[in-house]
Amino acid sequence: MGLCFLTHQIDALNILHELRAHATTSNADGEDQCSGALAAGKVAVRPGDFMKQPRRLKTIAERARESCLTRLHEILTQLISIEEDFIKEVTYEKSLLKRKDNVELKNICLRMSVAEGNSRSNRDLRELRDCLRLIVGNLLTHVRDENNLSSTVSAHRLRELSNSFPDI
Repeated sequence: MGLCFLTHQIDALNILHELRAHATTSNADGEDQCSGALAAGKVAVRPGDFMKQPRRLKTIAERARESCLTRLHEILTQLISIEEDFIKEVTYEKSLLKRKDNVELKNICLRMSVAEGNSRSNRDLRELRDCLRLIVGNLLTHVRDENNLSSTVSAHRLRELSNSFPDI
């Protein structure tokens, strides 16, 4: 299998990383970068200047979604790490995960990235969580079948990971 089947997971991780970075930097201190189109009554001295915007406080629900997204990002990071470590230690012919699961993970992340207004719905977060749970479960099943020292360590790490999913 090699690492080629991890490309969708790594792409999904990069998308989630960008989502998190955008969520934490946009409107963090009430400043938005000017992108050429100016709001009514705003004047930019030169492109890229920062203009003061009124700071909008985040609701409890928005903060909870951000926290959940952060946790799911951490889970995906750990999952990729576990899978890479397992791939290094074991040689095998068949793939660990169904390609469909990895593609679905990437598609969910892409859909979240194009969501309007930087709003992530609970439904999107649930779908992301459920997809990650499915991937962890499938990988855990495969790792248990290997029955060697590396798979024992990986199985333990995957069980810990499967117990750490947030409630949404």
